[in-house]
Amino acid sequence: MFIKIYILILISFSFLNASFEKVSIGTIDKYYKNKISKDQIYKIIKEIESTFENQLDKDIFDYSVDGKPINFIFIPPSKLENTISKKISRIEVKKQKIQELKDYFPNKKNKIEKTKAILNKQQKVLNEKVKRYNNYIIKINSKKDLSKEELNKAKVYSKKEKNILNSEIKKLKAKRRDLRRDITRFNSKVISFNNLINDFNRLNIQLESMNRNYSKIRGRTFGLQTIEKKTTFIDGKKKEEKKISTSMDKIEIYGFKNLDELKIILAHEIAHLVGLPHVDVKNALMNPIIQKSQLEEGLNLTPADIELFNKYLD
Repeated sequence: MFIKIYILILISFSFLNASFEKVSIGTIDKYYKNKISKDQIYKIIKEIESTFENQLDKDIFDYSVDGKPINFIFIPPSKLENTISKKISRIEVKKQKIQELKDYFPNKKNKIEKTKAILNKQQKVLNEKVKRYNNYIIKINSKKDLSKEELNKAKVYSKKEKNILNSEIKKLKAKRRDLRRDITRFNSKVISFNNLINDFNRLNIQLESMNRNYSKIRGRTFGLQTIEKKTTFIDGKKKEEKKISTSMDKIEIYGFKNLDELKIILAHEIAHLVGLPHVDVKNALMNPIIQKSQLEEGLNLTPADIELFNKYLD
């Protein structure tokens, strides 16, 4: 089973040149007051700087109070985002209940099977006792020359054995009733389990449909693109040259689930700031969609990322 969560996208522009940059901590919306401090942001920036330098063997950026700002901006969630969040919460509840039942079934089924085996064994023993009792009664009834004393003795013994058998039969019936109740409860939970699975799958299909219409932007790098055109005449022939340059001037962060995710978002946007574009490679930092491996294993530049840095920063 799985839960499909909405896609987190990091936005960039088109880059044709790259350069060393300086960054600083800009404005922080009051929404983040209890979520992160400037000291934590600074520490994350320095960790990113260290990772880049160690893996690229060159300085990519530095922190400076007069550097380009990293602003933390709060954007209220949309109606669709709220619906998706509620849907994910419902899926998580269903998933937990499903897991609880999956843990319950094997042990309970094993217990029921053991109880059935014990009761079947007890039933066989009891059947043998009833058979012996009936044979005894048949034998006594077949005798026509019993004295009064022998007859009374047989009646006392017969009554005693009958009471013992009735008591054992009653106890066994009670145990079988308990077993039937356990089986009924077990089957009821099986039905509940199947309903939960159906609900879980239905919610996932609904969530997948919503995801196709929604992408959550976590960060964005802003800048200005300049186009310079130059026309010259050589030997009477017109020659036109066009130079395009991009200057990035700030980073905006729109949200993060935890500090590990923030580190990945910041590293991605800082790479944009120095001039890197996106790359459509799985697990890469510069993939436009935040990669699961980056979140689980920590910030790391893949060969595709390193190739991109070398291409745009050489």
